[in-house]
Amino acid sequence: MNRTLAAAALLLAAAATLTACDGGPLACRNSAVRKGISLDIDPAYAAKVGSARMTTCWSGSCTDTALELYPSSTSRPMPCTPTGPDSACGARAEPTGGKNSFADLPDLPAGPVDVTLRLIDQAGAELATSRVTITAATRYPDGPECGGGTPQGGLAVSPDGTVSERS
Repeated sequence: MNRTLAAAALLLAAAATLTACDGGPLACRNSAVRKGISLDIDPAYAAKVGSARMTTCWSGSCTDTALELYPSSTSRPMPCTPTGPDSACGARAEPTGGKNSFADLPDLPAGPVDVTLRLIDQAGAELATSRVTITAATRYPDGPECGGGTPQGGLAVSPDGTVSERS
């Protein structure tokens, strides 16, 4: 009897946090957001960049981070075959030519952060140094009602190498 009650309670709890299999959103899935600052380099500029370093400063302390750059991609839909209500569709990752990275910053607060980004070419020569102030905003992976807010910010490098806060 206790096992039946425990199983029923578990099913009830699962039903309370998930919607039916109708394609609706899932609520409070206990997802997480990484605390830190992301970097996206436009494909037109990315080929020039071999590595990058980011210095972040707030409340009188600074952190220097060597960024590992990864190739960027985008999702492209695949055709659905056969067509119909029971058909399955997919997507494939397609390289964009851009590069991206993420600086994990466990102590990052929500609010203004001074960032210095140094972009270095393939031979190790500095391409550019840019200083910007960004505002790390609290992100909620499942919405504010679920809690778990984490500060996160982002930088974007444009085709001409200009660095700005990613919107």
